[in-house]
Amino acid sequence: MNGYDLLRKEIRQYIYDEDWDSLRGIQEASIKHVHDTENNLILAAPTASGKTEAAFLPAINSIKDWASGLKIVYISPLIALINDQFRRIYELCGYMDIPVTSWHGEASRAKKNKLLKKPRGILLITPESIEAMLSLRPGEAKGLFRGTEWIIVDEIHSFLENNRGIQLRSLIERIELYMEKEPRFIGMSATLNREDYKKVKNFFISDRVTDVLLDSSQNPLEATKSYYKSNMKRESREALEEIYDYSQRESMLIFPNSRGEVERLAVGLSKLGRQRGSDTRYFAHHSSVSKDMRLNAEEFAKSSRGKLFTICCTSTLELGMDIGSVDSIVQYNAPHSVASLAQRLGRSGRTTRKNILHFIATDEWSLLQGLAALSLYEEGLVDRFDYIIKPYDVLAHQIISILLENTGMPVKNLKNINKNFRCWQDIEDDEYFELLEYLIKRNYIEILENEAITGIETEKLLRGSDFFTHFETENNFSVYNSQKKIGEIPLSPGVQTGVNIFLAAQIWKITDIELKSKKIYVNRAVDGNPPIFLGNGANVTNEIRNRMKVILENENYWIYYNENIKEVLSKLSKENLRYEKFQWVEKNDKFGIRTFQGTKINRTLQLLLNMLDDRVNYKLDDRETFISGPNIRKDINRVIERKFTEDEIFLYLRDNPGIVESYLSSNKYRMLLPDNLKIKYVINNKLDLEGVKSYLTYSGK
Repeated sequence: MNGYDLLRKEIRQYIYDEDWDSLRGIQEASIKHVHDTENNLILAAPTASGKTEAAFLPAINSIKDWASGLKIVYISPLIALINDQFRRIYELCGYMDIPVTSWHGEASRAKKNKLLKKPRGILLITPESIEAMLSLRPGEAKGLFRGTEWIIVDEIHSFLENNRGIQLRSLIERIELYMEKEPRFIGMSATLNREDYKKVKNFFISDRVTDVLLDSSQNPLEATKSYYKSNMKRESREALEEIYDYSQRESMLIFPNSRGEVERLAVGLSKLGRQRGSDTRYFAHHSSVSKDMRLNAEEFAKSSRGKLFTICCTSTLELGMDIGSVDSIVQYNAPHSVASLAQRLGRSGRTTRKNILHFIATDEWSLLQGLAALSLYEEGLVDRFDYIIKPYDVLAHQIISILLENTGMPVKNLKNINKNFRCWQDIEDDEYFELLEYLIKRNYIEILENEAITGIETEKLLRGSDFFTHFETENNFSVYNSQKKIGEIPLSPGVQTGVNIFLAAQIWKITDIELKSKKIYVNRAVDGNPPIFLGNGANVTNEIRNRMKVILENENYWIYYNENIKEVLSKLSKENLRYEKFQWVEKNDKFGIRTFQGTKINRTLQLLLNMLDDRVNYKLDDRETFISGPNIRKDINRVIERKFTEDEIFLYLRDNPGIVESYLSSNKYRMLLPDNLKIKYVINNKLDLEGVKSYLTYSGK
């Protein structure tokens, strides 16, 4: 029996009414798998392969009694993706009278309350909203999740190498305690390295077997590659002109690597459009643009009906959203990973089954990195994920959250959290007790006889909604034109009355700043610059860095590049490939080593070199994978001979707390950790001693 025949008549009617020619391969396989087994599923398939339906059709089809509670919980990393999936699922569920409820900070309060009064149907929710519910409304959570049979996690790769993913694993375990029976899980991703399958399957802490259904098909790719030298403050005129030309015949998403670059490009393109009478609409889309203006861009793209548009965006549009009318993608300078590039490419070609990429670089090293990522993508290779080991800070946060959920607990139960929750069982007892002792000492936890409750410092954490997230939120000021909110920006030194700024693809003059209400008022202007947005650069993987070296060494890769790109690669090749044991480079009066290793290895090697002598400060330019210093030839050999241990690194970091803090600057809850655990976290997750040893051993042969 095929998958279609296994579906209920209502679902088959929906498929018929939607004019589907047939089920996609991944849909057929998932329907049969859910019907024939009790196993969990990971759906690994390209963007636009029908993964959403491959998850929901069999899950919905398997439910016997929709009246007995909330049956399916769908968890998404983005509110925008929830809103997009709601529209897709709502129509299907209408055929079966199944209610669908969105739950996040921007969702309807009335609909949330309706669901709480009578749990039923399907819930679409973010991890942060689950956290808030468990911490502040545990009684309602108990009633809500009691009847749940399925948990579906979309874009599961986005949860695999960050604290947010660890938080989600803990939250899933916590809501499972309220369920009457063990749920089944489905995870979805378009970008998984096959070497990661085992770890991905372990994301779901379940007694069920987890299987992977793989669809390795890939849309054909058409790619253009261009290089234009630019500077940091102004985009290349040639690059802007090329992108503008594309925008006159293609609807596009442009992915730069920062909010500042998004605004520069959006404003520059808008100016050209006005000057030349173009009908193309230009938008900026990132986290600092107001919700209404982001939605306006999304809705225009979805209902454009042949009208051309260009959206300059950050990763806010990288994941899962279906904007079917996108013709092409512009990658402006290099992506940090192959996985990110693959996700971005997946935003195009949903209707044509063809991906079109315009890669434009304005810096030599960004050019090489982008070519490396594209080369790996074309070979079907994706970077391996960098999993977090012993996330003490997330555990500390979850301890506090669990105490809030239970309004305290007996001390004996508190002492066993690392044993009672399977996601924390890799945390050893001595580490766990050290963490508890610190939280008690710092008044995050208070002990009353044999009862543990949250302490006075926890009350400070709970002010506002920041407690529920594991990503840093900026101290932003809201920007208004009259009564309309444009977005939010940090109050940096350059943000002053009379200054012109870019925001939401438009130029504004700051007319007033209200410090108390944290509001900035603006009027239209004719020229300016983006405000300074905060943010840390992402780690670059070993796979990309190794491929960068291969491209420089092998001119066979250059065959399909234009003469401009070949000239850049030739220059870099001559500059960098000076072989002895290692690749020594003299650059701008600096002498150093070009490693072509990932960020973590480079960071670790820099640290080891600095550990040799406090009087010498070795510098790392990770973008150029270049470490420089006065005695580097000699000191590289000293590092090889020393055979540094983790214990030595621990002692050094203990004596240099400033280095530890710099490594942990993106860890929101680092303040919940004692110094020893901070250092252990750094060694486990920010450094790669074994990677350095492998590099030095291999390169030294």
